[in-house]
Amino acid sequence: MGEVIMKPYIGVWTSKNEMLQIGYRRSLEFYAECGITTIIVGYEGAHPEYYRGLRKIPPMKREESTPTLKEICCMAEDLGLEVEVVIDPKSSELARSFPEVSIVDVLGNRSPSISCPSNPDVIEYVLARVRDIAENYGGIRGLELDGLYIDMHPRMTNPYGQPGALYPLHHVAPESCFCEHCIKLAKEEGVNIESIRRVVREITETSLKSSPEAFYRLHDSFRGAYDMVRFLLNYPELVEWLNFRCRIVERALKIIWETIKSINPKLIVSEDMLPPTWSWSIGQDYRRHKSYCDYYKIIFFHKRTGSFEINPLLAIKDKIPSIPDEDIMNLFKRLTGYEGPPSFTLFSQHGFPPINVYYEIKKAREEVGLNYPLVAGIVGDAPATPSDVESAVIMAAKGGASGFCLHTWYGRTTPSNYAAFGNKGRELAKQISLR
Repeated sequence: MGEVIMKPYIGVWTSKNEMLQIGYRRSLEFYAECGITTIIVGYEGAHPEYYRGLRKIPPMKREESTPTLKEICCMAEDLGLEVEVVIDPKSSELARSFPEVSIVDVLGNRSPSISCPSNPDVIEYVLARVRDIAENYGGIRGLELDGLYIDMHPRMTNPYGQPGALYPLHHVAPESCFCEHCIKLAKEEGVNIESIRRVVREITETSLKSSPEAFYRLHDSFRGAYDMVRFLLNYPELVEWLNFRCRIVERALKIIWETIKSINPKLIVSEDMLPPTWSWSIGQDYRRHKSYCDYYKIIFFHKRTGSFEINPLLAIKDKIPSIPDEDIMNLFKRLTGYEGPPSFTLFSQHGFPPINVYYEIKKAREEVGLNYPLVAGIVGDAPATPSDVESAVIMAAKGGASGFCLHTWYGRTTPSNYAAFGNKGRELAKQISLR
């Protein structure tokens, strides 16, 4: 990775439908007035010639709705805004259209929405998408990878209806991926995949045998961080498994990175990362993966996250109704370092307090060193208030963020939250750039 000189970065993940309601150009003008420097947009269309010959192609739009990506780039340039285009390397549309390319867990279940980065058809499709954008849109600043990872379901937007696996077994012994391609790679690397499969299956099955006794066995034995070391010493296969999964993601990231840079070395590549507390459980390695992207965007939507992260906890409660909410939250809090009230209601309604943004950015900074750019992802919709947004930006800067990016949560961000984000982001970004 070449060194990237980060100008003050204040980005926004845009919602086209929201922007069209008040006029796309007017929305861009409003962003510029708020201090935004960069917009992140999707790409709707497709040039058919890039996809001919692919073995698996999901349903695709051939024509873009207006304004097109080129028109967006022109408007943004007029207003001094830069444009990044987000692509989905998990290829959710491919997994939905072709279930055979999706992640496979140790019990033989397939993910309904996450494709495996080891699958050649998945990489082939992602690279076609990359070439389509990079070779036709010279006005963009870069490409953002919307979460390259291994898991059975989307993370940070955890859906309701998960199996209710007990913590921490659900994360420390990840159940996926055991597709034929991952198994082949493991054997090529000399990884003892059969031994790993046996251990992961055993722990996965244990995590799904929910009872008050099973829950309190974990609740009463995982009291602090050192207990995780004790557990891993008993299952050395898990350390090999966690590392191998990170290498799978690294391999795919390297292929995407090299393709983008071969087309245009000046295109900036960013990767959406889960916070360090969770990233290792989905194959994201802050130290290892930074060689193949120019900067990280850390997806820590502090206020919004609680309404999704509560879902796997509710699944445990549904299976074992006799356990008090507070005990489930207490174990969750100990394992994750989460600071905040141990209440299902408050967590689901209000998410993480801003202090957690500081801690996660601080951990990430320790992983990547002083000079690698880190952009903190902040959420702007209710229940976040302007004060909440400002506090999250302040905590991110204190933790060592190089820039900030606001998720409008699909058009639900209030004008006052936009303004709070832009004004505080602009103020702190200038200070960061002077360090």
